[in-house]
Amino acid sequence: MKARGRALNIFSMSALDLFASALGAFILLAVIALPFFANTAQLDDATLLSQIVQAREELAQAQEELAQAQAELEEAAKANFMVVIMSWSTTDDVDLHVIDPGGREFYHGREEYPGLSEAKFEEDVINGPGNELWLHPKVTPGEYVIEYVYHTDRDRRPVRVRGTVLHRDGRTALPEVTLRSASPRERRRAAVLRVTAENGRVQVAG
Repeated sequence: MKARGRALNIFSMSALDLFASALGAFILLAVIALPFFANTAQLDDATLLSQIVQAREELAQAQEELAQAQAELEEAAKANFMVVIMSWSTTDDVDLHVIDPGGREFYHGREEYPGLSEAKFEEDVINGPGNELWLHPKVTPGEYVIEYVYHTDRDRRPVRVRGTVLHRDGRTALPEVTLRSASPRERRRAAVLRVTAENGRVQVAG
């Protein structure tokens, strides 16, 4: 009986030793692996932070591009063209003159200013009845002076000159002007057109 009890005690101690050794090995492995798991967590946090920073930068860039696109749309909405048409019904020769905000004068003798303006004096008529035409594909803000010159009097009587302005918002009639003398050549102002900077509208100033 004593021999059996001794054997049981020896087996129990061996099992306890084995368990203790296994537990010690596990603890040792855990201690060794702990820095690795800590570094992995730190690496994940760093990666997440980097992704957040990148996302914020991309969002800021997208907002900047959106603001730029909106500004371009606003400028495009302000853009306007302008066509000035002068007409008369007699056989006389009447000339159209347009002076832009930069002081450049467009007429049959100076049809365009390359590199300075996109505007152009498009049509000159020597023998009436006729029409003369000046156009600008993209007018800049400021005042445009419209004048008529009585160049040649063939009918020997006053000539009534009409004007029309075509633009983005429609059509605007200019005040009718009566020219009476071609010698000396009479020059009359028909109107001053103002292009606003706020919305690019064309208005008759006087």
